[in-house]
Amino acid sequence: MQYLKKEIRDRILAAAVEEFKEQGYADASIRNIANNAEISLGNVYRYFTNKEALYFAVIDPFLENVKKFVGNDFAFEEKTMKEISEMLIAFIMQYNDELLIIRKGNTVHYEKFVNYIVDVISDNIKEMVRRVFPEIDDKIQNPDFYVAIAEGFLSSFFKILKDDDSKETLERKARELITFYFGHMKDRFRHFDID
Repeated sequence: MQYLKKEIRDRILAAAVEEFKEQGYADASIRNIANNAEISLGNVYRYFTNKEALYFAVIDPFLENVKKFVGNDFAFEEKTMKEISEMLIAFIMQYNDELLIIRKGNTVHYEKFVNYIVDVISDNIKEMVRRVFPEIDDKIQNPDFYVAIAEGFLSSFFKILKDDDSKETLERKARELITFYFGHMKDRFRHFDID
C-alpha cells in the first residue's frame, strides 16, 4: 500500500488554485494542474477522484472561513463603519485567490455562496438601521430593500475583483466601493424622506 504525502497534495492544491483562478472551473485542466505541480496525471487522481473533488478541496476551507468570518466577526453591532470596512478589506486580501476562483466558478456553488453572503450582509444592514435609525426602518416598505443593497454591493465587488491587480490597487478599489455603499450612512439615511 502506498501512502499519500502531504507535500505532494499541497503541490497539487497550489497548482489547482492557480489553474482555477486563471481558467475558471469549466476550463480548468487536470493535466495542466499535474504539469504545474510537476507530478504525473495519474498521481493527481490518487489524491483527488476528479476535478470536482479537487475544486472542493480548494474552496471548502475558504467557505468554512467565510462562514466563521461572517458569523463571528462581520457583525455591525458595536463597530464603526470604518472598523467593518477594514475587517472586510483584510478578509478580501487574505482570500483574494479563493474569491477569484469562486467568481470564475460558474457553478451552483457560486450561486449558493452569493446567496449566503447576500443574506448575511442584508441582515446586518437591516439590524444596523433598526438599531441606529429606527425611524427610517419604519418608513421602508419594500421587503427586498436590504437584499437589494447587499446584492448591489456584492455584484459590484465581484466586478472590481481582478486577478492582475496589485494588492494596493485592490485595497483602494475595495475601500472606494465600501465607502460608496456604506460610508456616511448616518447622513444618507437622515435625508431619506419618502412620506
